Amino acid sequence: MSTRSTLIMATVAAGLLALGGCQKPTPAEAAATEAVDRQQVDQGFIEAFSQVLYRNALGANRQGLIGAVDMHMTLDAQNRVLACTARPSTHYLIADKRSDAGLIKLATELCWNTLFPEVSPQVFKDADDTQVIVAPLVFPSLDSLSVEQKQRQAVRVSLYQQVRFLREQLLARQSVDGVGVASFRYVANAQGQVQECQVKLEPSPYRPGQFKADSALQQRLASQCKQLDLRHMPGFATGPEGLAQGFVSVDYSPWMNGAKAH
Repeated sequence: MSTRSTLIMATVAAGLLALGGCQKPTPAEAAATEAVDRQQVDQGFIEAFSQVLYRNALGANRQGLIGAVDMHMTLDAQNRVLACTARPSTHYLIADKRSDAGLIKLATELCWNTLFPEVSPQVFKDADDTQVIVAPLVFPSLDSLSVEQKQRQAVRVSLYQQVRFLREQLLARQSVDGVGVASFRYVANAQGQVQECQVKLEPSPYRPGQFKADSALQQRLASQCKQLDLRHMPGFATGPEGLAQGFVSVDYSPWMNGAKAH
């Protein structure tokens, strides 16, 4: 049976500050907003989607790229991510186009590696229906940030890179059935050798109903965590006692781990 694809959202912008020089909403953007209302996408979903996309986009942009792209994410009726693509923005005109290629790559990776909230089941017409979310991502210049804002941005980037490191080194190598959050609490010596690693699997606040308790997965992650060389993890640093201690939470889902390589 063929599926149907409908634009349901095109109103999200991720940026540190209000971006000067952006145009007013285009007729196409206004029409997309009306389509959201017609498809009865609730405001709670839009706000949650915006928040998680905003947070991850800030942390992922360690190169300080400037520009705007449109992220296209296709979901099936079970809210699984089927496809992610990014294209030059049709909603915002940015004078500096030199970052387009990097931003397209960045937005595509964000789409595959971010756990978004579920779209309301009422949006899907039947079990074979698919929906497309189009989210404009705007990355303004960081030059005008205050010293304090730049420090906060540096923390976001470091934490995002730690999450990415543990996902690539541990979770991406696992076959997972459910959706959840894996929390790692570790202690390592100055040589990066992990002396202790406690792993906890919990439901994601965005998709609590898709969590599956998996003690075998938890044990594998704890065992493999102890084999890591954390000197390669961004932000690795030891304290006064010569030990590195940290806590990192990593989202996981079947489409973020295992078979797909993005």
